[in-house]
Parts: sequence; C-alpha cells; structure tokens
Amino acid sequence: MLERVVHQVLLGYLGRYVKDFSKDQVKVTLWNIEVELKDIDLILEAFDYLQLPFALKQGRVGRLSIKVPWNLIGGEPILIALENVFFSVSQRDDHEWRMDAVETRELAGKKAKLAAAELAKLSRRVCDNKGGWSFIPFVTAKVLENIQVSIRNFHVLYSDMQSDSEQFMFGLRFSSLTMLKQNPIGLRMGQVSKIVEIEGLEIYCSISKEAANVLSLNQVEDSKPWCNSHFVGDKSDHILEPVNVSLSLLVNRSGKLNDLPQYSISAKITCLVVSLNEIQLQQILILSDYLSTSQLREKYGRYRPWYCPLSRKEDGWQKLWWHYAQESILSDVREKLKKTSWRYLGQRLSNRRKYVNLYKTKLEFLQQDQK
Repeated sequence: MLERVVHQVLLGYLGRYVKDFSKDQVKVTLWNIEVELKDIDLILEAFDYLQLPFALKQGRVGRLSIKVPWNLIGGEPILIALENVFFSVSQRDDHEWRMDAVETRELAGKKAKLAAAELAKLSRRVCDNKGGWSFIPFVTAKVLENIQVSIRNFHVLYSDMQSDSEQFMFGLRFSSLTMLKQNPIGLRMGQVSKIVEIEGLEIYCSISKEAANVLSLNQVEDSKPWCNSHFVGDKSDHILEPVNVSLSLLVNRSGKLNDLPQYSISAKITCLVVSLNEIQLQQILILSDYLSTSQLREKYGRYRPWYCPLSRKEDGWQKLWWHYAQESILSDVREKLKKTSWRYLGQRLSNRRKYVNLYKTKLEFLQQDQK
C-alpha cells in the first residue's frame, strides 16, 4: 500500500516536470525507495504557473537523486539531491503574449494557488493530528514536511541578443545549497524550522562578443559546461561577489498565532561585496524597462493585433491599433463594473456550488481508493 502511494506522489510531482519519467525508474529496496536520473530535460511548460515575464528556453539537470525511507511517517527525512542545474531564459517572443498563451499561464497560476492552499490545509491537519481523512493526503503532507534538499552547481542565465556580435548576459549561480529541517527541540506545537545554507552565491552582468560560442553552448546536451563555465561571470563582471548566505525560516502552521508571527526569517551574509559599472547600470535599466513593459503586455497583450505590426503598416492598420487601444482601456472599466453587478454575483454563487460539488466528488474518489 505504502509503495503504491509513494509511487503516486513521485509520479505526480516528477512526471509534471521531467520528460520521459515513468514508474519503472523508481527503485524499491528493503529500506527505502530510490530514484536516480541523469541528464534530465525539464518540461518547460510545467513552469507556466510562475507567470514569469521571461521565456524558458532550456532547462537541464545533470543528476537527480531522491531517497524516500519506508518509515517516512516516523519523521525520517526525504533526501533530494540535484547537480548541475541550468536554466536559460530570454525575452518572450510576440506570439507568447497573445490571448491563448496568456490565458494558459493564468490558468496554470490559479491551479498552483489552489494546490498550495490545499497543501497548507493538509499540513495544518497533520500538525493538529486530526483524523477522518484519507491516507494519501497524509503521506503527501508528510513527504513535503520532511524534504531535505541539496543542490550543487546551480546556474540561471538571462541572455538578450542586442546585435549580430554582442549578447547581453545577466546570471545568477551558486556552488551549493542545502535545505534541511531543524531539530524540533525548543519549538512549540505547530512550529517548523528550516535552515537554508547557500555557498558561492554570485550575480554577474556582462556583454559577450562571443555570441556564437554562447549559442553553441546553449545547444549542448550536458548542463555541466554551463554550470562551470568561466568565460561568463568573470571577476570584473560581478555585481555581487561570491558570498555565503545562511537563512533560518520559522513557520507557524497551527493556525493559532497567539501574538507569534506566522513567518520568521533571519539571514546571515558573510563578506558582502557589491560593485556596479556604467555599462552594467545601462543594461540593468534596459532590463527594468522590459519588465515594466512585460506587465502591460501580460494584461493587454491579448488585445494587440500581432498579425499587423507597426513596422509594415498594412492597409487598415490605423483601425486595428485604435481598436487595440480602445479594448485595453475598456477592459479595466468593464472589470470594475462587473464586480458590482448582480449577474456577476449570481455567476460567482453558481461557480461556488459547482466547485463544492466537484470537490466532494474528489474526496469520495480518494476514500474509495483508500478502501
């Protein structure tokens, strides 16, 4: 029973992000359940729920290892280790701001918020030791609570081709990250403490004249060259010199604050060195302008006539672009008026009844599966 449940949890989370992942890659031993994958390609669409202003061009993990002990319900940690993690991001193309693409990201974001709310509720019920609910959510909440993460060689690279020979690059990387659960001694009921330690955290900003080499490395199958690359992020290009960061996070999940904060974070940073030159400042301002424009495109890009760019000015372009400006302004007006209408209130009540009935059906299926 436990093996099948853990399979279901692992397949549900890993299968969402990892390409070609199947239950055959889960190894069951006498003491634990093990998963070890190498040279992983990530499913980029799985990160739509983040609603980032950037487009993920590539996501790779050199090695992923997961060990789930059989006595996980007793409090043993679930060990997750990642090595050579690399993400390549860039500006979104015009077609990614159209209505269908924006609505897809919005729907993914709503689903993620709903899942986070359900997991938070399950976590509180585990803390309060309340009964009367199925075994699968209990195991899921315990798995999330006892996760211990270790990451080595992490690199996120944002690139923007500004000319045929120059490419702007903004990157963040660190050599290792460890997240583990603190000893519960001294903590109150319902409190969970996590410690996050990061070594070699650095931020760089540079302009590379080796655009061809950058593009060729972006096509390689192994993420290790990118994570350990030295021709980007040289010392002269650093905005933040490599530092070590230690974070302590205390979460109160009991639902009863009693004058206690729900979240308490303390940070310790060693040898903080920040530098910025004129070229880096210009590139950061350009990046800031793009982020501001992306917020407007996320909101109004669905009305824009992308098939009729201003550079061509085809027949009737004035009417199309005037209609775009009109719809953008009226969308804000309609949104405000809609929330005060009786029709909107009735629609909200109807949707709530449908959601409650569907959620009851979901719980019934979970109970049947438990039996």
